[in-house]
Amino acid sequence: MKLLNKTSIFYLLFALPVFAICSFVLYSLVSYEIQDNVDESLWKKKVLVEEHLRMGKPFDSLTELSAIIDNPIELKPTDQIQVESNYNFSDTLIYDKIEGEVLPYRVLTAIVSDGKNNFEFIARKSSIESDDLIESIIYPVLVLFSILLIGFFLINWYVSKKLWKPFYSTLEKLKVFRIDDTSVSFEKTNIQEFSELNKTLKLMTEKIHKDFISQKQFIENASHEIQTPLAVIKNKIELLIQSNTLSEGEMQIIQSLYNASNKLSSLNKALLLLSKIENNQFKELEEIQFNLLIEKTIEHFQDIISHKNIKVEKSYLADPSFKMNSILADILISNLIQNAIRHNIEGGSIEIQLSENRIVISNTSDYSIINTNELFQRFRKSEASAESIGLGLAIVKEICDKYKITINYTCTDSVHTIELKFKI
Repeated sequence: MKLLNKTSIFYLLFALPVFAICSFVLYSLVSYEIQDNVDESLWKKKVLVEEHLRMGKPFDSLTELSAIIDNPIELKPTDQIQVESNYNFSDTLIYDKIEGEVLPYRVLTAIVSDGKNNFEFIARKSSIESDDLIESIIYPVLVLFSILLIGFFLINWYVSKKLWKPFYSTLEKLKVFRIDDTSVSFEKTNIQEFSELNKTLKLMTEKIHKDFISQKQFIENASHEIQTPLAVIKNKIELLIQSNTLSEGEMQIIQSLYNASNKLSSLNKALLLLSKIENNQFKELEEIQFNLLIEKTIEHFQDIISHKNIKVEKSYLADPSFKMNSILADILISNLIQNAIRHNIEGGSIEIQLSENRIVISNTSDYSIINTNELFQRFRKSEASAESIGLGLAIVKEICDKYKITINYTCTDSVHTIELKFKI
């Protein structure tokens, strides 16, 4: 999940509960204030009635007072004694003939006195007006809060996106950065943290490139220097082999040294090749005709094929149209066919199929199925392949990864198959 989206989610997770709590508190406060105002209005009616009674006005004149006070009131003689605590506010429902429905009312019940007699005072006031007032206050405020919440969210998203733009620009530059690039330039920004990040990354990429060049030169120089003494060793061993004064045991020792020097030379070349592939030193691309390349490779190994009496079957339904480096293409096909020959049996067979987007090479073998995770590992080889350095299929995998060629391995009834799929 992107940082901007995650920030927005955290903002919403904080804002929504706060919005809900504030809405509830606002509703409670407004409702309390309005109800308190209604209760105060009813209490004033009670006070007004008490003053009317104390003035000694006739009881019947309260009808006129009731009309003056807005809502009707009731006075009933009672035997209860007037004390400070005998009043009560309550809510009730009363059927309204005019509205034709049951409406909520706020009711004040109290004991009032004219000095001689006590009366039960009952005053009512409709809560509809209060509810309407609450709605007229709460709904606009909630709408306003919602607009502010959405507005803050959108502004935060827009501002964050704009502020993080230099970071995403730096990220895109790093995605396309290649180790063999001399340097990488980042977008200038006035945000101090991103500016420092870009400076640090620039220094780091320059150091990586410098180390890459040093390592590349070291590998090339080391490979060249190793090949020279190896060539001398091989020449000296060849001279010793031609000598007539050596015993059979000495000849076997010298032959072992000669084989070891050949293997060391092949290993040095293979490791150098892997290093060059990883460092992207094969940049030239051209259209490869795999059918011609396969024919040339089979001809190159014809002596070994004939010696092991291997039958080669070819099926060229189409020739994959694919661009890659010609040297690597030659190494790819050569290693696959050489692997199919080396691990084959006497009198076995090799089947090569070409189609529009794939190459399939199958060979018979005495070996059991090999774990795919181990097959393409470096220095992974069977015990019977003493002459192998264990880097052939590792080089194949490296080339396939470079050109995004899918490579699959299967084994059915002692027939091992490697399939290459090209993205056309």
